[in-house]
Amino acid sequence: MPMPPNLAPRQPATDTEGRTDPRGNRADASPAASVHERVLASVAARICTATPARDDSPASCLTMLCDAVVTSDAALDTAFATLRRVHGLGDEDIVDCYIPAAACQLGDDWTENRRSFAEVTIGTARLIAAVRRLSERWAADGVADWRAPSMAMVVPEAEQHRLGAMIAASRFRRLGVSVQMLLGRPDAEVVACIHDGDFDFVSFSLATHERVEQTRRLIHMLRQNVTPLPPIVVGGAVGISSDEIKAQLGVDHVASDPEEALAMCGVSVPKRAAGRARAKT
Repeated sequence: MPMPPNLAPRQPATDTEGRTDPRGNRADASPAASVHERVLASVAARICTATPARDDSPASCLTMLCDAVVTSDAALDTAFATLRRVHGLGDEDIVDCYIPAAACQLGDDWTENRRSFAEVTIGTARLIAAVRRLSERWAADGVADWRAPSMAMVVPEAEQHRLGAMIAASRFRRLGVSVQMLLGRPDAEVVACIHDGDFDFVSFSLATHERVEQTRRLIHMLRQNVTPLPPIVVGGAVGISSDEIKAQLGVDHVASDPEEALAMCGVSVPKRAAGRARAKT
């Protein structure tokens, strides 16, 4: 089944909190986009194999999900149940693939006057709540093994785009990594947490270019106040090239997915933890 072109995921500014203008930076040039495209392609192939006689394309599933998320919590739960029962998708597919795609679609719908800003705001809030709910088991799994590596996931203060960071954290946890979320905390609090913590690496999630300067200042504070400082990796739909991100922020690595981030930072996951994460997915 070919990928519908309108499902190439992008990250409008409403894709996380729904509180800012959806006409924000796009992620078409972001390394993260190719990861989501591969996930969507995999899901599309699974749907096509399982139910070839139905209109079960990723596009139709995405439309169903977007309609449900702006309707009610009950409608969203029904949509998730349909994705699981009818289309054979797991919660991992829903969190990694369809929730980000739905967030992008809501932003596009607002831009094209297909949905109101209120609908987009409420719908995006429901997507965030759904990620929290669906990820609860993975959060518990990620800290069960005392040998598990640990990381801090930072979303800079005033950055309203948090859905991508939450999804990335769920993927790290499924790999067996213990994740501490630092979402929108003051810079001084982030520095203190990383100074006092024992993290194997620190990840920054950036959704738009607007927070690059603020993030640069925070990373400079970390380098001035934390010794030794664990590797710093940046991901997200910031919309500029990896070389530009490294040059502007002074980070160690730019990664497009959790597995790549772990490899770049030289972090390995105990086999037992990794095996448990795979078995439970």
